[in-house]
Amino acid sequence: MKRAALGAAAAFGALLVLELVLRAAGYSAPQLYQLDPQLGWSLRAAKRGWRSYDGDRGYAIINAAGFRDRDHTLDKPDPVYRIAVLGDEYTEAAPVALADTWWWQLESKLQYCGFQPGKLVEVLNFGVAGYSTAQELALLETRVMRYAPDLVLLEFAPDDVIDNSAALAPNKLRPFYFLDAHGVPRIDDSFASLPDFERGMQTRYRLAAEIGDHTRAFQLVRELARQIFIAPAHARAAVPAGPPYEDAWRITAALISKMNDYARRNGAELRLVVVPAAGQAGTPAGDADQRLAALGKKLDLPVMSLAAELPSAYYRPSGAWTVEGHRAAAAALAQRLCPAMAPAG
Repeated sequence: MKRAALGAAAAFGALLVLELVLRAAGYSAPQLYQLDPQLGWSLRAAKRGWRSYDGDRGYAIINAAGFRDRDHTLDKPDPVYRIAVLGDEYTEAAPVALADTWWWQLESKLQYCGFQPGKLVEVLNFGVAGYSTAQELALLETRVMRYAPDLVLLEFAPDDVIDNSAALAPNKLRPFYFLDAHGVPRIDDSFASLPDFERGMQTRYRLAAEIGDHTRAFQLVRELARQIFIAPAHARAAVPAGPPYEDAWRITAALISKMNDYARRNGAELRLVVVPAAGQAGTPAGDADQRLAALGKKLDLPVMSLAAELPSAYYRPSGAWTVEGHRAAAAALAQRLCPAMAPAG
């Protein structure tokens, strides 16, 4: 009994020393994501710390509204041209610093577009890693439009098509849409009643996350376990063919159309930013580009493909963009947006 007590005391002492060392070194890696009954998952508000992303390491700052960005007022200041950005991991951009993300750089570049004196540009980031177009539509309707943006940039990657399909998406714990008999997209949020989701929403898991927020040693062990036992998702599986994939494209087109209509009804313009897959970077327009270009023409929706501006050298092994990739994306988008945003006359 005495030996066990001494062992426990020694272990506690070692953990205490580790905790103090980690705090002195400024180490912090809280759990940044949480289950969300509307969106599947979301970022935890007002959290910050280090995290690993498929082998890349970056420092995250999550604002009070639960997005990777600085804080913004809900009411749009005057005179401000406000741009809301929706997207997935290319927009959340976990491996790079905030100031190096494409949307952060875009804001400063657009300040020189020839606005009237005193007119300012404000870019708000709502990108969350892994999000599908369906999740982005739900986010636009429930949260984004409350900020009264003038322009909505929807970042779209080719694998979003798979994620929009309940049949093809690897992760089922998210909302999906299906097309009714008239081709109208209807939401299916039954994921929130799945056993895996309900289990994760239990109080004990939330309590563990809160305790972990204040224990650096626990955070370190959790990060090490995640890197050792969870295989990185470097590349998506090959794009499927056949009826399920064509159905996924029909759903995707309907979702983009609905987002376009919703934005216009609320006084905003929607533009599509098409990101090439890592293996297709720097190549001529692929199948996704061609489909989206045709959809944009049909909907009178501007489509901006980054295929030519993002060679494969701008991609990390994980598939994320390098700092140079973000800089190139910001420059290309600013060049295309500036003429449309300049005052007439």
